[in-house]
Amino acid sequence: MPAPRSPLSGVGVVGVVGVGFRPELAADLLSAPGAVDFVEVVAEACFASPAARREASAIARIWPVVPHGVKLSLGSASGIDMDRARRLGALCRELSAPVVSEHVAFVRGGGREIGHLTALPYTLEAARAVARNVAAARRALPDIPLLLENAACTLRFPGDALGEGDFYAEVVDRTGCDLLLDVGNVYANAVNAGVDPGELVGAYPLERVAMIHIAGGVVEHGFYFDTHAHPVPAPVFALLAQVFARTGPLPILLERDGDFPPFAALAAEIATARAIARSAPSRPTLTRPTLTRPTLAGPTLAEPTLAPTRPGLPASRDLLKNSADTSPPSASALAEVQARVAELLTSPVDPPPEAVAPFDAEDVARSRAILQRKRVDDALPLLPRLSPHREAVARLGALCVEASPRAPSLTAVADALRIAAAAVDDARLAPEAIVDRLLLRARFVGPAGDGSVRPRLLPFIRRERLPGGRVVWAIKGMGSSAEVRLIEPRR
Repeated sequence: MPAPRSPLSGVGVVGVVGVGFRPELAADLLSAPGAVDFVEVVAEACFASPAARREASAIARIWPVVPHGVKLSLGSASGIDMDRARRLGALCRELSAPVVSEHVAFVRGGGREIGHLTALPYTLEAARAVARNVAAARRALPDIPLLLENAACTLRFPGDALGEGDFYAEVVDRTGCDLLLDVGNVYANAVNAGVDPGELVGAYPLERVAMIHIAGGVVEHGFYFDTHAHPVPAPVFALLAQVFARTGPLPILLERDGDFPPFAALAAEIATARAIARSAPSRPTLTRPTLTRPTLAGPTLAEPTLAPTRPGLPASRDLLKNSADTSPPSASALAEVQARVAELLTSPVDPPPEAVAPFDAEDVARSRAILQRKRVDDALPLLPRLSPHREAVARLGALCVEASPRAPSLTAVADALRIAAAAVDDARLAPEAIVDRLLLRARFVGPAGDGSVRPRLLPFIRRERLPGGRVVWAIKGMGSSAEVRLIEPRR
């Protein structure tokens, strides 16, 4: 099988490095646009903020922009939200995106929003669910490559039938999509499972990798978290070099979402990644022998072939011997386990250890803590006036989300409204919090009794009086995407 052509080959492949475009990096990137070759934007940030969407459209005139989805839930047994897929397709067309990416994960189950990318069980049933959802999503996306990213695991499913690498081989075979290989996630999964990262990455279908993600992390209580808020560690760069020794150079995206250092530090990481890519051998054409599945008698849909076992996590192909993949595609068992996981992770109270079986109680507690932190991280970008007080607001936000159940929809907006309301009572934060709350109220209605909010369709006009007597007005026209104007009359 020929190695996939880079979706960013139009800007050259050798040494191509990009970065996630974030408000904290905007000034440095715009003052030195040659520092990177492309940028990535989080699609959901563009959906939630018209200003972020306008910014993404503007920077598409400077760099190729890759929309990166985080909530399509391609691994959900219940299917995907086609309206979300259509919005993702519209964004891709608006940005003239050369490629779009999403995760092999689920973010909702049993009607509950988890709010975090949750890895799938490594089973054929899960791979079939991904393939069905990718086929549905493609109908709404433009004719550009869809890359699928491997997920970090904080919760292990008992009874996985496949090794991690073999599972992703199934996914690319069944979907026809190439991989966005997150080397940081591979490293995290290997360290936390007690296996060699080089062995694990070698088990992946490297011949189907079209782009790379790298990011930093930290060890907390003996567990490695891929945080996107720390420097890329040397072992991750070493793993990147090992991948390139097999694949040749590919586009690299540096992810940094928090605790931003001076830009010179990020530029040094970009330079390191670029040097690794340039020192890699010219990309070979990797091949992978195949095994053919037996099929049922009578007409059937053509199934892709299976790769032979590769080194990595154990218990992959041995469980499939004399057990051809001939069962009809049924998602009921997967739907049941995803609903169970969603309930465990989003329940307002911590489940007792005996209630989490067959999952590991420590895994569940860790995943719940990550979700709490993720809610704060998602809400803070919606509070731009409070951003200079990020540390104090983050502490306040942690208290707010801990005391509030997760909203069933637009959780980040609902949490941002809670945090702004709490900040209004703090004299140091009140002026900025009042303005941020006013801007959110201009664009959203709620919260309702269940904590949910919804986009505001009707026009909005309101004023708020700040400490000291100054008045600010927010005005919005008809429609949920109408621009909000903030008027601050001079005294």
